[in-house]
Amino acid sequence: MIKTIQRRLDAILHWNISFVGGFLGGYAILSHAGVFGSAQTGNLMEMASNVRFMEWEELGLRLLAMVIFACGVIASYMLTNYTNLHMRKLAIWVDAAGLGLTALLPDWFSPIAGVYPIFFCSAFQWGVYSGADGFNSATVFITNNFKQSVLGWTQYALTKDKEFKRKAVLYSNTVLMFFLGALLGVTGVAAFGNALGACVGFIPLAVARIFISIGELPVEDETPEETEEEAEEMLEEAKILEKEEKKKI
Repeated sequence: MIKTIQRRLDAILHWNISFVGGFLGGYAILSHAGVFGSAQTGNLMEMASNVRFMEWEELGLRLLAMVIFACGVIASYMLTNYTNLHMRKLAIWVDAAGLGLTALLPDWFSPIAGVYPIFFCSAFQWGVYSGADGFNSATVFITNNFKQSVLGWTQYALTKDKEFKRKAVLYSNTVLMFFLGALLGVTGVAAFGNALGACVGFIPLAVARIFISIGELPVEDETPEETEEEAEEMLEEAKILEKEEKKKI
């Protein structure tokens, strides 16, 4: 089991964090009047409505939400490129802090201001966990993941190319884990309320930290069967790269 986790850690951790991303979204929507704190598309649509109907106070709150989201993007980029911090570990702590702070904010805060911490930690998470197994994949929203999942299965059905199947599996599991995380988020709020419901999100974060710890364990010597399997995977990857190079020519 440990060897399997170590070998597939990139994908397993990505799916785990996608679960967290779904939780953040589901929790924010149910606990804060439908405000989705993990992306800016809905926020921009609401801002257009605010301008049209001259709702300037809410427009200001949403503009600040955009700034906070941008700060999360900038922080993840700067720390990734200009420090030696273990960013995967740090992102887990940032998510935990975001959830904890959201739970502590008073109920009289507006729904938008109440998820400011989630705007930040979602953006930070996205900057750190932006893909797996060579594929770009967000962990805080799901539209492109669903698109790539559908394309992957379609391409595999047409070509029987295992690379397309690998792509389809990665994106399909990302969509599934995001949905399950959102389900846990809304269930946590429904069962325990806004404050304690946020604390439920600490569970998948703890699991992610355990996966990272397992990945840092010393790698044991592989059995002949595992060595053979790894050699086959490397050969398959080499064939894929060869095909891609021929296409470029």
